[in-house]
Amino acid sequence: MIFIRSLLSNIVFYIVLIICIIIAPITFILPRIFTFKIISFQSYHLKINLKYIVNLEVEYRGIENIPKDRKYLIASKHQSLAEACFMFDAINHPSVIAKKQLLLIPIVGLVFKKANFIYVNRNKGQTNIQAMVESAKRSMDLDPRPLLIFPEGTRTYIGEKKPYKYGVTALYSGLNIPCLPVAINAGYYWSRRRFLRYPGKIIIEFLKPIQPGLSSEVFSKEIYNKIEDASDLLLEEAIREFPK
Repeated sequence: MIFIRSLLSNIVFYIVLIICIIIAPITFILPRIFTFKIISFQSYHLKINLKYIVNLEVEYRGIENIPKDRKYLIASKHQSLAEACFMFDAINHPSVIAKKQLLLIPIVGLVFKKANFIYVNRNKGQTNIQAMVESAKRSMDLDPRPLLIFPEGTRTYIGEKKPYKYGVTALYSGLNIPCLPVAINAGYYWSRRRFLRYPGKIIIEFLKPIQPGLSSEVFSKEIYNKIEDASDLLLEEAIREFPK
């Protein structure tokens, strides 16, 4: 039954994705708000897809911790495609730090460019990080929006521990804005590069913001410990409430 539900969920997901990709070029000549609507629709339909096909719901916790000011950094655990999509449901029009290779994807790359995402070449080291920070600062000054980054740099398997890339610390120090840590348990139900999607409850938890002003060393330790500790607790809850 899980296999059949997962198959159906995947089919519906990719059909809607293809439809969005076909429609997306129309938004290139329209105001950017229409591009955001395409991205938000993809997030909304995925939530409905998972709830009614897989019996996998999404819960947001700590909404009260989201800063009211539009200038802040979001640092999220990254285990699945789920949190990348659902962040656009919980946060109003965030910009995203994304790998430059995404620009090469036909139409999708243009959609992300229209949405004013900020790209980083992961092969170019420190010089590129400095350019990323400067680009993010210019973008935020002209168009104040929350900035989302996945500190691990890629999706990780559930329970896997990876050191965070320096980019999140560079952005925190260079932009001098609060950082909103985000813990998740999505990988327990929908793991990276896995076909099956299990019933249960994906929890996306917004933790208390880290205010600007900490040293790079202190911030690096605090952001890692906050996200990893909270994500471990969410995993324990998932295992307890929805054993496989």
